[in-house]
Amino acid sequence: MNQNAYRATLALVLSILTCTTLTAQQNISRITSEWFQEERFLIADLDDDARLNRAEVDQFAQEFIYFTNDRQFDLTDRNQDGLLSFSEIRAVTESERNYRFQLDRRELQALARQYPLLAQATLRYLKDNPALVEGLFSNFNWMMEHQNQVLDILNDQVWTSAHPEVMISLHNNLRWMVANPSTARKLYRDRRVTQQLPQFLAWRADHQDLIRQFPSTTAMLDLDFIHAGIRIRG
Repeated sequence: MNQNAYRATLALVLSILTCTTLTAQQNISRITSEWFQEERFLIADLDDDARLNRAEVDQFAQEFIYFTNDRQFDLTDRNQDGLLSFSEIRAVTESERNYRFQLDRRELQALARQYPLLAQATLRYLKDNPALVEGLFSNFNWMMEHQNQVLDILNDQVWTSAHPEVMISLHNNLRWMVANPSTARKLYRDRRVTQQLPQFLAWRADHQDLIRQFPSTTAMLDLDFIHAGIRIRG
């Protein structure tokens, strides 16, 4: 499949995302993410040996940021040949995705025990329990499943200003920020939160560069594979 046809296929699949259930959207999103990762793998494989060496990973760090970390590279390199095959990358990606899903689920179960009305939570109930919102805003799966409530809360600037701990929790949710680039761009303008999270200054700058450089592919990045330990700069 040539590159134009490939991108046309991706565009078609992405259009389907707007008219399917959340579960179907997540499955399709995973497929498009794998397609995108495979395409970038082939492009990054400059010597066409079906393996990525460290120099190739570093040259395409935006797509393979997880593996620019030496420890993650070595853990992924299962046969210890100093190179990463696509199957090695995909195996680690799937393992990381499953781990994050289970972690999110356990966190939600703990919150549900503490707040029995969570399953039927109204916007009013959420605002009356900012500590609950703080916990929910760190949970990628809940955030993706309740986008309308999230946006309603974010649009209430009086409430968010009164609860900076909630906004800090949200800014720490890097996967959600990557999954929602237009909202993230607006959130980055809040200098109050920026000042409280100096450790993310470089990350934010790089994320904004990524949004500007790749506006059509940002949504296809492997969102379940963004983690707090990523090294984007030097």
